[in-house]
Amino acid sequence: MEKLVIFGTGMISDVAFHHFVRDGLYQVVAFTCDAAWIDADKDGAPTHHGLPLVPFEEVERTYPPDEVTMFVALGYHELNALRVRKCSESKAKGFRLASYISPKSDHGPWLDVGENCLILDSVGIQPGVRIGNNVSIWNNVLIGHHSVIEDDCWLAAGATIGGAAVIGRGSFIGLNATIGGHIKLGFECFLGASTLVLKSAPAQSVFIAKATEKFRLESPEFLRMTMMPAIGAKR
Repeated sequence: MEKLVIFGTGMISDVAFHHFVRDGLYQVVAFTCDAAWIDADKDGAPTHHGLPLVPFEEVERTYPPDEVTMFVALGYHELNALRVRKCSESKAKGFRLASYISPKSDHGPWLDVGENCLILDSVGIQPGVRIGNNVSIWNNVLIGHHSVIEDDCWLAAGATIGGAAVIGRGSFIGLNATIGGHIKLGFECFLGASTLVLKSAPAQSVFIAKATEKFRLESPEFLRMTMMPAIGAKR
């Protein structure tokens, strides 16, 4: 079993760690992050999840790149740019980058996926799909046949992508967003939660769906919509 060092100690790192451990695809041996994020005031050597936590600036001394693989477990900060930088810095140190593909995802031998990808449970990937490097795909995403997800994208849970679509490099696709078939999005597009995109869009386009309007339970608007009697009214 290959040994793995995970970059990051935040929530994304926790998700990645638990999935790697659950499925036994790699042996997680340590965590790493920038030295500035390590609490030097604690007694003893720093740890995370009971494993050594070492400064990224010197991680290759303790865990040589020819002995371990790296996984950069960061979120979509700066529209994925932070994750891109840390992947680049890890490779510059000589590390190979692992990908996690859940055995509970739905795909066949056609799967074409790059390095440092995170593909969680119940993701559906149809034939002909190509997934680039450093792509995170969360639970219950559906990627239609012959679609292309370019490098450094983030697909939040429940997103649906129609067949033969192209998602440009560094894009963020929000919760339950839907992209029609044969749509092409340029690089660094941002789709908020529950957005619907049915036309191609250029680079750095932003789509935001209007939030659901909030009413009080006893408001006249809510009572009219539900045909409920006013609270406290006699029946």
